[in-house]
Amino acid sequence: MKKLLGLFLTLFFLSCSSDGSTDGTGTGGNGGGGGNTVVDPFKATVDGTSYVFTTLNNSNIADASGGLYGNAYFLIKGNKDTGAAKQGSTISGKIDTKKYEIKLAIPKSNVAVGTHNFASAIQPNEYYADLDITGVAPAQTVVTNTGNIKITSYNATTKKIVGTFTFTTTNGSTAAITHNVNGTFDYVLP
Repeated sequence: MKKLLGLFLTLFFLSCSSDGSTDGTGTGGNGGGGGNTVVDPFKATVDGTSYVFTTLNNSNIADASGGLYGNAYFLIKGNKDTGAAKQGSTISGKIDTKKYEIKLAIPKSNVAVGTHNFASAIQPNEYYADLDITGVAPAQTVVTNTGNIKITSYNATTKKIVGTFTFTTTNGSTAAITHNVNGTFDYVLP
């Protein structure tokens, strides 16, 4: 009888606790719903400085339209306003700050755990990374040189994808200006 009572109490306390999720993808407690939000789903280090990037709609759900890469891709995108003005940088008579936008294009036909190399231009069914830098004068046109994305886990049922990325770029105008980027992502593909 004591064992049965102990089992009942254990089940009761487990059912009253939070959803037990440790990966940030639970349904949320306290009546608020939740969905698939993850704390800091997109982080990156650009030229040795680490940032937490702002994501689309402050969620970790990828853009199913693929954005400028087309609907054959899922788009994972993050933005960061560094708040650091470049000395002598003025646009429209005011001092502007350097802003980074990182885009990772994941082909819908080729979502798989493993390491996938980035090409220097978008290719059908291939992975691609892009870094845009705005808020500086003159503007920087950046071209991806080399790099890869490593998908460490992908759940085909929940569509959760987790991994890392690294790539180098050059400024399209001046090849001597390079940028090194690496980071992590924890997203859901819609």
